Amino acid sequence: MQEGILERYSEVMGLPVICVDNGKKIGSVCDLVFFPKNKKVRAILLEQTGCHISKKAILLEDLLSMGKDAVIISDCSCTKKIRELEKDENLGKKGSLIGLRIYSKSGEDFGTVKDILFDYRTGTIEGLEISNCLVYDIMQGRNIIPLFGKVEFSEENILVANEAIDEMQNTGGGLIKKLLPNESYEKR
Repeated sequence: MQEGILERYSEVMGLPVICVDNGKKIGSVCDLVFFPKNKKVRAILLEQTGCHISKKAILLEDLLSMGKDAVIISDCSCTKKIRELEKDENLGKKGSLIGLRIYSKSGEDFGTVKDILFDYRTGTIEGLEISNCLVYDIMQGRNIIPLFGKVEFSEENILVANEAIDEMQNTGGGLIKKLLPNESYEKR
């Protein structure tokens, strides 16, 4: 997993979307559009300013860049109605990843998706940050499961290969690591 070039779902939400042709903000990112059939993030959902009623999205391929402070597009013609994207048979029905349960192929429950690491240039989801429960998150920190090998997405669960579980990474944090010396923590 190449975390240096990856975006985090939680950090993308709320970013302003700005058009290069006129320098205007046309809205803010309010969600990612995920299509389970492709197993990729395909677009950003736009929360528009003003009196716009229909939901609009911008395909990732139409983004010029996604920085830490803004999303840049060439012009307003990049926006599409979300209903148009859902009708595209190549994409299928959109879904959501946040809140889905993660299970290994050996049947072990690893928690709930709390954040998504993805490459906005390709839409590839590289990893999922998971939570077991608030107390566990505070004490141990959250883990990131890299998505490689065979991964199955449904509307309720994500089934990951056992190899991905072996490569799970702790994101740091957690009171145990801060309060106990390294030797004590590693013996547990």
